[in-house]
Amino acid sequence: MFSKFIPAALFVAAGIIIFSGTSWAHGVSYEMIENSPSITFRSGFSSGDPIAYGEVLIYSPENSEVEYQNGRTDKNGVFSFLPDGPGVWKVEVYGGLGHKLMFEIPIDEKGKEKPELEKKGLLQSSQTMRAALGISILFNIALAALYFSARKKKRIL
Repeated sequence: MFSKFIPAALFVAAGIIIFSGTSWAHGVSYEMIENSPSITFRSGFSSGDPIAYGEVLIYSPENSEVEYQNGRTDKNGVFSFLPDGPGVWKVEVYGGLGHKLMFEIPIDEKGKEKPELEKKGLLQSSQTMRAALGISILFNIALAALYFSARKKKRIL
């Protein structure tokens, strides 16, 4: 009975792993908010929850080693800063438990965002976690198959 079930379960599990996109991933993303003259963004998890009180580091174009500004997002995951010059500003948001969001904001001579900036960031999911989940599912299916196989042999003896 289980000999027909195991290949079907493996096939279904492989399909889930292959065709699952970022919908199963728990990643982070950002959205730029129009708010002149400051640069304002909202950060959140893939579930839609904001990165509330997440640690934020802003790096200026002149110095990528020492942060220009640091702080925390508000309860809605929103953070604002005022750049003091043109260039590409780097932003890092730490959401806790290994969630880290990194993106760049190009600023023109007038202190405004350049038009080519994406207003909404792509979901940054952990590919390592997806791979570990897939391996775990396959391992558990194989373990279940071995268990039922050993149980069946024990009944025969």
